[in-house]
Amino acid sequence: MAKNYSGRDFLLYALGSAPSTAAEATEYTLVGLVRSLSISQSRNAIETSTKDDGDDSSFIAGRRNVTLSAGGVFDHSEDAGFTILKTQMAAADGKVWFLVTSTNTGDTEFYGSGVLTALNLDFPDEDVSTFAADIQVTGALTAATGTST
Repeated sequence: MAKNYSGRDFLLYALGSAPSTAAEATEYTLVGLVRSLSISQSRNAIETSTKDDGDDSSFIAGRRNVTLSAGGVFDHSEDAGFTILKTQMAAADGKVWFLVTSTNTGDTEFYGSGVLTALNLDFPDEDVSTFAADIQVTGALTAATGTST
């Protein structure tokens, strides 16, 4: 069983077109200087309440939603991974393929594709320039045992 490593070990890779093998890390490009990386999962709730329910609401489970969010230091020399995100944000379909994997063999890795819904740059006074990106996952998020990157 893999040890629970620090979040620092997990990296984000991006790709502008479908990979030949879903989790083949060599096809993806590292999005450099990432500081934070999160995967949020939620589920829609469908209200089924009727007048017969009185004061209490009733719900059934709806579709699942997964969002991947990343933020980091913006490299003014344009790192290749950020360039892929920028290119896909400008593309008509906004689709990007991603791989979140660890530098440790045996850790869980996550991969899939989605629509890049936000790509923000921030240039504050007396601080580093940063970027933030959100990917709304299309279809299922796949989790698998990873191989070292």
